[in-house]
Amino acid sequence: MAREKGYIVSDVYESFRTRYKECIRMLNGLEKSLERKLPERERRWVVSENPEGCSDNAEILNSGWPISPET
Repeated sequence: MAREKGYIVSDVYESFRTRYKECIRMLNGLEKSLERKLPERERRWVVSENPEGCSDNAEILNSGWPISPET
C-alpha cells in the first residue's frame, strides 16, 4: 500500500518484499521441522516436500491450514 501511495520507492519496496519472503520461508521450514517431531496422530498439518523446490515465483499450494475432519 505504501508503494501504491508513493510513500516508498520501488527499490525499497522490493527490498522489504525480498526480506519478507525469506522470513516466510524460514518460518515455514521451522514449522515443518517441528511438526515432523510430533507423532503422526498429533500432527495438525500435512507435512510434505515440494519436489520443485523454492523459487520467487512459486505459489504456495498448501498454505498450512489445519486439515478438516471431512478430508
